[in-house]
Amino acid sequence: MAQKVKKPELVAPGGNFEKLKLAYDNGADAVYVGGPVFGLRKYSDNFSLTELKHAIHYANSINKKMYIVLNGFARNTDLEKLKHHLDELEVLQPHAFIISDLGVLSLTKEHTTVPIHLSTQASVTNQHTVNFWKEYGVKRLVLARECSLDDCSMIRRETGVEIETFIHGAMCASYSGKCVISNYTSGRDSNRGGCIQTCRHKFDVIKDDKTLFSSHIMNAKDLNGADLVPEFLKSGIDALKIEGRMKSNFYVANTLRVYRKLIDDYDVSIGMKEELNGPSNRSFERGGLSERPSGDSISYDFNGYLKTNMYVGLVKKVIKDQGIWIQVKTEIKKGESLTFLNKNKCSSLTLDSFSSISGMPLEKTKPDSFIQIPFSSDVSVNDVVVSSLLN
Repeated sequence: MAQKVKKPELVAPGGNFEKLKLAYDNGADAVYVGGPVFGLRKYSDNFSLTELKHAIHYANSINKKMYIVLNGFARNTDLEKLKHHLDELEVLQPHAFIISDLGVLSLTKEHTTVPIHLSTQASVTNQHTVNFWKEYGVKRLVLARECSLDDCSMIRRETGVEIETFIHGAMCASYSGKCVISNYTSGRDSNRGGCIQTCRHKFDVIKDDKTLFSSHIMNAKDLNGADLVPEFLKSGIDALKIEGRMKSNFYVANTLRVYRKLIDDYDVSIGMKEELNGPSNRSFERGGLSERPSGDSISYDFNGYLKTNMYVGLVKKVIKDQGIWIQVKTEIKKGESLTFLNKNKCSSLTLDSFSSISGMPLEKTKPDSFIQIPFSSDVSVNDVVVSSLLN
């Protein structure tokens, strides 16, 4: 008899309510979101208190989970505001908080009954540190980005504590995201949500007042652990995490649908994994999942993001036997081929004709507009619409 494999929870980014729904629709078991404060993504949409309430209600209604990120490092001036915010969040009862600061954790335990997950920002890399946090009541630890798959598996086995690890998304040149380059170059604190990704820029290497060369010396490639999914399924790790609260609808939907398929049927074809090349990326490496990162993990000659597909928009309404309404984010023209993506299928059609919502025929679209195309039974509400860049 074949050994039964434990499927890890698939944890997805939710930059706003629309992305949260897309993540769930495309296979996420849980979504992590940032609230008004302490979320480490100061310039993303984030969720208001009212939006958090609606999101938690929605997650409960479909038997999913929603985690709130509180992984900024608090200062004394933040504490009173944080206490008040925790009292508000206790009423909402999210499924967990993701925290990195011991003081924030202590306050969270005083003011809420919500389970606590430790953020990767806490840089946990060994079983003794896991046991320390376990004594403080932490239910799950998102291990440091520097931990390999073997490290994660061993720590899970030795401690019995729930372990979560990143499997896909942007990587950082710093140690588990604790960077201060932005602080010095822009006055924005990376560890309080202000990172401007200075590490992605090109730097001049200078000797004796002469520029020797310029290079993206800290521009880390993106993490892609798709090839390692079979090993993850055997490892006992409890959750796999996708990075990207500030990324596009296409990224969220496409990445989730691929990893959902890989987890549910990890013997799928290589073509499914190649679909991860669709959204913008910096090319891929395994990060530290299989071996210590080396020079191959940096895009020294970075010439812009790579992608095989352009994000067109989102299906907003399907009127049977009449038409499909698409909210379009970019210009497309008559005759183009469009692909519609969701968790269960991938269908394509040629845009032979389309019109405005009022019925006026169009030859091309305007960004941030709505169009109507003829009805197709293969298309559903919330399908992500893309066009190929390889034609």
